Formats: sequence, structure tokens, C-alpha cells
Amino acid sequence: MFANPVVLDNNKKVLYDVYAVFTQDNMLHNYTLVNGVGHSENTPFSNDNTVGAPTPIVKCFDGKTVKLPAINAIVAAVNKATKVSKGGSRDAKQCKTGGSYQTAMDNVDYAICVSGTTGFTMQSSDMDISVEYLEGPIKIVPPVMKHKKCSSKVSFTSVTKLGHALLTGKALPVVDKRKLRSVFIFREEKLDLIPCSCKSKPRPCIFIHGQGIQPEMADNQDSFPHYWGNLVGHAPCCSSMKYVRLDTIDNSWTSKTLQEQTCHRALAVSESSTSSTIMDTIVIAHSMGNLMLAGAIANGLCKLDSSSTWVAISGPMKGSMASDLIQDTCAGNRNIVLKSLSEIAGKCPPKKSVMSLSYEGGSHSSKELNAAYKAAQKVYRENVYALMCGESSSGLLTTYQMKFWLFGRMIPHLSDQNDGVVEFQSCAVGFPESKFGNTFRDRFYRTKLNHFDMEFLGGDSLSNEAKMPIKWFECLM
Repeated sequence: MFANPVVLDNNKKVLYDVYAVFTQDNMLHNYTLVNGVGHSENTPFSNDNTVGAPTPIVKCFDGKTVKLPAINAIVAAVNKATKVSKGGSRDAKQCKTGGSYQTAMDNVDYAICVSGTTGFTMQSSDMDISVEYLEGPIKIVPPVMKHKKCSSKVSFTSVTKLGHALLTGKALPVVDKRKLRSVFIFREEKLDLIPCSCKSKPRPCIFIHGQGIQPEMADNQDSFPHYWGNLVGHAPCCSSMKYVRLDTIDNSWTSKTLQEQTCHRALAVSESSTSSTIMDTIVIAHSMGNLMLAGAIANGLCKLDSSSTWVAISGPMKGSMASDLIQDTCAGNRNIVLKSLSEIAGKCPPKKSVMSLSYEGGSHSSKELNAAYKAAQKVYRENVYALMCGESSSGLLTTYQMKFWLFGRMIPHLSDQNDGVVEFQSCAVGFPESKFGNTFRDRFYRTKLNHFDMEFLGGDSLSNEAKMPIKWFECLM
């Protein structure tokens, strides 16, 4: 990313113009922020057999919905930086060279390490930001929008003496030694997290996956690393762990066959379960797996005994706008989009599983599907013990992070609060928002995780309590 400062009041206020470019899924993405107005310009590498150069797609964006590193938020963070003295606590975060400062951005602690006149770094447990000074400005020109004018989303920020020095490479101001902070402790060091033990009765655990899995396996599996992350050592209440493997591509969640299979697999793990009642079992369901289980119970195919516990994760209980987008795309309305979504949805024509996730009440849903959603939501509301939902498509720093960041922007979600694929309101339907908290200690966990993070694939953040799915599960029961 490149940034040019625009200054006011004799360098007392600054607003950065920003330019970023990257490629993803056969598309060139350009982002600009000029005078506080943001644009995204996405250009496909090919034209899908049409004549002529590909046509860029230009849209407005703001700092809330586009999760590129916010340059102007960095300005605010360095303004708040405080000097860290050498020595002090053994937990203190010290830079190897140059000056050491501390600050916070988006509730995450950062160490600022100054490298003379070349730049500085901001280091956290989730992400490092490197800032290098340029010898001169670069030209940043926003794209042209023919039919719409974007509004300004970012304003000028006042700059402190320290902030000005850090942003320009000038001499750092002298700090009163009596005001130095003697320690810099990252949040995970403050937490000093202790392993949790099981506070309830250990029981067999069965993990039910969501949409997009083939082939079906005849029996429950001992592991499923392609879908679920490693919970060994973090599941104290699981006396055993088994993993369902069903065909969730060519079957809709409303399929009686799929619902019967879901019941059969959940009934198989505990010796105390009867032919139709799931007893002494911990059921962990992700995504469409929650609809499969809820639908099965709603249709009387099995039931969940009070001795069992349902842990629901990222369930699209009202559907997903990803399904609607895929169906529109396959109808020829948005050709380029499916290339990005194909990994989780497959190619055209839409699969039965995808079509069954049409958003409740939307143009692709039906009266029958809407009724099935309502029935499943009632079961969900009455039986779920603990729930984890995401409201950030960026999530943890992983190889798939960018993919879900793009999903969060390409899919026409009805809310900015989504995990890239499922909206918070779809996952949390039937439960009041007041029931949720944003730390791993909350049974109803409102996270900053994306859809795959909540399969435990990305581990835990070391500093952000809203990004600790494994610790949440470990300490849940």
C-alpha cells in the first residue's frame, strides 16, 4: 500500500490518500482513498469469451466494510503511542533496535519499533505493519464512476508531536523519564490463560460438518482434518471425538435422507442413546450442519435429550446470501463472481445444497423452504446450549483470510456483520443480541472470526479475545 499525506494547519492535521493493488481469483483489485473518498476497482483478467477488453467494476467503499489496513487508523494509533523504558518487567515488549513505544488499534496492543529515518514497524501477535518513508509523493488518481458519487468516509486527524515525528522520520521528541511506561505487555501475556478443565460430565462428542463435502463415508470417522481443526488437548469434556462425513453437495439440508443420516450418526456415539433419542452426547454442528440437525428434530426423525448438549457454530438459520448470489450468477447475471465462490459452492448449475440455502423470504426461496426455516429455527432456539457467530469476514491471519474478506464484499449481504458467508443475524436468529458477549468466556460468543476460522482451522489469536474459538470450546462446559 502507498500513501500520500495531505496536511492542514501547518502540519497539525493530516489525511492520507491511499492506493493498494493485488490480484486474487483471476481478478485485479485496485483500492484508492482520495480526500477521504474510497473506491474499489475490480478488473477480471479474462472476458469470459466476450469481445474486447474486460470492463472494470467500480464501487464505493468505506473503512468499516473494507478491511485493508486502515492507514488513517494507524495515524490515530501512533498519536496515542507512549514511550517504553528499557528494563522493567520481564514481560515487557522491547524492540531489538531503535526506540520502543506502545499503542493500541482496534483493541489490539502493538509495539512500535522505530528504525531511525527509514521507517517504523507496529508489531502485534496477529499482524505486523511495516512503514517505510518514501523520498517523494506518488500520484494517486481515483477511478471514474459514471452513475454514482461516493461520499467521504474518513476525515483529517490532529497530529501530536510524537505522531508527526514517527510519520515523517523527524527527530523524536524528548520524553520526561518520569512519564515513561516501564512495561509493555501484550494482551495474551496479561491474560496468562490457564488450561480449562471440564466443569460438567465428559461425554462422547460428534462433529457435524456443513455444506460442500463429498464423498460420504459409511461410518463416523476418527478425524476429519480437511474440515475441522485440531482440538486435541482442547476438548476436556469430550470422552471421545467422532466426525460425520455425509454428502452435503448433492443433498439439500431439507432432504429426509440427509436428515435421517444426521440422526443416525449422532445416535451412534453414545451407548445410552436409544433408537431415536440422542442421549449423553455433545453435538457440535457447523454451518449447514445446524440446519440438518434442526430439520431432523423438527420432522420427528430424532430428538435431543436433556442429557445432551448442542454447540452451534455459524449456522445459516435464515439461509445465506451467498446462495442467492450463486443462483443469480449461474443465471448469467454476474459471470465473474462464481470463480471466487466455486471452492465452497461448486460450479453451475447450482447444487441442491446451495439452492436449499436460499435466503429466507428472498426471491430464490419458496413457501416450503421458508416454512422449513421457521420450523428449524424453533428447534434451534429451544435446544442450542452454546452458540458462536461471526461478524467479521477478515478473521484470523491465515492462508484463506483474503478469500473470506472478498466474500464479505462480493456477496450482497443484508448486513455488514457477517463471517464472509453467513450473517450474524442469520446465525443468531431467535436469540437476543444482549445474550452475546465478545470474549471466549461468553457461552453465546460474538466473534471477529470468518466462516472457516469457526471450524477451528486457524487456531486462536494470541491477543484478541474475540478471535479465540478453540479456547472458547475448551472452556465452554
